[in-house]
Amino acid sequence: MSRTRRSDGDVTKSKILEAAGNLIAQNGFAQTTNKAIAQIAEVDLAAINYHFEGRDGLYKAVLAEAHTHYINEQQLFELVQSSIPPIKKLEIFFETLISKLVEKDIWHSKVFIRELFSPTPYLQEFMANDGARKFQYVRKIISQVSGLDENNPALLPCVLSVIAPCMMLIIASTNIPTPIQHVSQMKPNQLVKHLMTFSIAGLEAIKHNQD
Repeated sequence: MSRTRRSDGDVTKSKILEAAGNLIAQNGFAQTTNKAIAQIAEVDLAAINYHFEGRDGLYKAVLAEAHTHYINEQQLFELVQSSIPPIKKLEIFFETLISKLVEKDIWHSKVFIRELFSPTPYLQEFMANDGARKFQYVRKIISQVSGLDENNPALLPCVLSVIAPCMMLIIASTNIPTPIQHVSQMKPNQLVKHLMTFSIAGLEAIKHNQD
């Protein structure tokens, strides 16, 4: 296959993914037809089967893209493997995530939140594969910051405490009326500073209690 044909195929695939993401964010997966996706993407209906092996494959790709928008697995892997000091790794993780959360009018958070509140079998599959790998990388960073061994039972609650505010920020970024909605309107550097202060203090306290 020539480079031009591969490039054209990538463009078509991206157009389908973007159209599907926007429609599913608005209407939900069950209410979004392949025909509507093809029309918005300006592609033949058969292109969905060709690039994603059908409707199920397309939704899996949409879900994976929604999560990757916020947490890119390759970037996370490189961050974990780098020689950067652990606390700086955590700060970079927060900075990267917050930079995505302040974006406006994107479909990724809406699709992700829909899936969390009305989970489909695809979420379980995603969490068992892509999600599990990303979780292990985040756990490594928090292990490095806290000084707790990755197998220490105390580490898992620490991961939850660090990640849970991030999940709430994703919800707040969707413009769904919530008591914490105004938090997503804070300046990114202020949010990062708060998350770092809160997380480091908590991790240090847990480590102190282990000694």
